[in-house]
Amino acid sequence: MTAKIERQPDGRHPSRHSRGVMSAAALLLIGGTLCVSGCQQIKEHFNRVRPNNPVVGPAPPRLSLEESSADTLGYAGLSQGVPESGEIRTVSQVVTEESPVILDSTVVAVVNGNTVLAGDVFAPYARQMVKMREQLTDEQYLAAQRELLKRDLPGHIERTLLSHALKSTLKQEQIDKLDGVLDQAFAEHVEKLLVKTETSSALELDKKLQSEGTSLADIRQTFGTQQLAMQYLATESQVNVQLGRVDLLNYYRENLDRFSHPTRVKWQEIRVSITPQQDRRAAVMKLNEVVKKLQEGVAFPDVAREYSDGPTASQGGNWDWTKEDSLADVELNKELFSLPTGAISRIIETDKYFRIIRVVEREDAHVTPFEKLQDGLREEIRSKKRHEKTAEVLRKLNETAVIQTIFDDDPALAEEMRKIGEL
Repeated sequence: MTAKIERQPDGRHPSRHSRGVMSAAALLLIGGTLCVSGCQQIKEHFNRVRPNNPVVGPAPPRLSLEESSADTLGYAGLSQGVPESGEIRTVSQVVTEESPVILDSTVVAVVNGNTVLAGDVFAPYARQMVKMREQLTDEQYLAAQRELLKRDLPGHIERTLLSHALKSTLKQEQIDKLDGVLDQAFAEHVEKLLVKTETSSALELDKKLQSEGTSLADIRQTFGTQQLAMQYLATESQVNVQLGRVDLLNYYRENLDRFSHPTRVKWQEIRVSITPQQDRRAAVMKLNEVVKKLQEGVAFPDVAREYSDGPTASQGGNWDWTKEDSLADVELNKELFSLPTGAISRIIETDKYFRIIRVVEREDAHVTPFEKLQDGLREEIRSKKRHEKTAEVLRKLNETAVIQTIFDDDPALAEEMRKIGEL
């Protein structure tokens, strides 16, 4: 039995649990994600305290876990579970007879001296994991924990790395001010959640969260790290690209194949199959009825619905846009792209069926004009430049980063954990 925690199609953490109820923890974290683009107050304050030309210093010294500063922004509880001495422990060292699974307080990564706890990674799934713990054996639950860490830990490492990079450019006074703004923004999300969950107070909400395996303090920590990481990355990835008409034209010509469109048609089909239940003679008789109806002026789609046994008969025989030379049937392709729009074809016979087709719309081969694309091309180029700059920022940070993880005894996994910017 393998337990899986699925990711949503848009990339966010899963948030729906039994009976379709969304956990309070998931709601809070989704609120934090939305705030990345919506918390203008954080952005404005960040811009005020940010130095004009910040420089990320050299790699920090490798710290043992007891030396790690786990409470840089004043968040509570981050240092819980940090060993008193020595390097970070691997999964095999963490799991014992006394604790056959990975505890929330287990340090799963140390990033430039900043710890990431298992609970930080598990928090979005807290309620779901409580139910899993009740249903799975220790071995099965540990396997589920490992899979979740393997998938989500790199993202936490990346955000911690970015958050640390931002804080390294600020004075403590600036960090304290920014922390206050984050507190206020988080409080606003909590207020909204009180309404959504029909909870009367933050204290009651915290109790609800604790019953799900997390707390407001834990989520506040995740929220802060996420906001700082995104603000740092957004600022460092800014590009100022001046693009003239010549630049856009060159890009247009280099990508001309993307803007070139072959001839295509929308068409309708009436198909009469030859089957053991309907031999060729019976099929011909039915086909004669089809031809008679069409000659009488009955609409092609109506005849298709009544007589056709093709795959689109119930839709009036309609086929969507079909590109020239995209069909394996050479004869059909030739007929489709030589037939005038609105005209009905001759009867096309194969070993398996008869068909009659009609082209309802045609779009000739063309190239989208530059004038229609230039605004979009400008934004596309800028977006590519921002993406390249983001990759460069992450690459430089990763080059000087000191990262330890719970998977460091597995070379392949250890490498995966350090693929910053490739998520």
